[in-house]
Amino acid sequence: MHARAVDHPMAIGGDPAAFERDGFVLLRSALQPQLTERLRRAHCRIHCEELRSGRTAEDGSLHLLGVLGRDRAILELTDHPRILELVTAILGWNIHIYHSHLDAHPRVARPQRRWGWHQDGGRQNLELETDPRPRLSIKAAVFLSDARRAGCGTIEVIPGSHERNTLPRPERLDGAFDDPAGACPVYAAPGDVLLFDRRLWHARGVNVAGRMRRMVFLGYTYRWIQQREPHGLSEQTLAALSPVRRQLVGAVDAADGHWVPPGVELPLAAWMAEREGPSAVVG
Repeated sequence: MHARAVDHPMAIGGDPAAFERDGFVLLRSALQPQLTERLRRAHCRIHCEELRSGRTAEDGSLHLLGVLGRDRAILELTDHPRILELVTAILGWNIHIYHSHLDAHPRVARPQRRWGWHQDGGRQNLELETDPRPRLSIKAAVFLSDARRAGCGTIEVIPGSHERNTLPRPERLDGAFDDPAGACPVYAAPGDVLLFDRRLWHARGVNVAGRMRRMVFLGYTYRWIQQREPHGLSEQTLAALSPVRRQLVGAVDAADGHWVPPGVELPLAAWMAEREGPSAVVG
């Protein structure tokens, strides 16, 4: 049985200290209603395009990578202040977006229990030696469908689990399993954004509600970690981007490149200095 949903005040807001402790924060009403609606419409359009092209699963579910170039509204998420201010407060200014995806999951008529608990990072979780492993990246999960009640297929998390390299699987004799200790669902409305440490143990709940589960994800990491997939942006689109967005999508370089950048010459360093003062970009 789940612990109570993530709704306590310490998990909600833009507090870096809460992020460090819990491994996530939930930003309520992070996006303006107009942007949320544009994103929802874009999500529906892209999902329909993939359905018509036969690129979804048999049940109509979709996990589509590299979506920054699929709609202007998705691109606008890259430097949204509510997201970027907390990301830069934690990771600093030498970052870019290495990964993005759009997810659609319809109602499951015959739900089956499965073990979906994982940390993001892939090979990073096998090849890095420390305990706990380093953070390296932060993911923004943007809610575009109503996920405020049980059975909606929302994200489930274990607060504080980002400091654990392993998660035991509590299997029973009948082959089923119980939820890990401390697991709880994140109940969120359209326009809410969950920011979480890539090391946080999390899972997707089963959608037994009547509506489609619609979400968009952006992954922020250091520029010395390469992109996971192409962003799908045309040269014309890249040329029209602001300097900060160009950095975030990997379209700028300077001096010795991603490893030894010249500090405040990077657009995001200047962006941080305007908001937090020059001390924010020391290093």
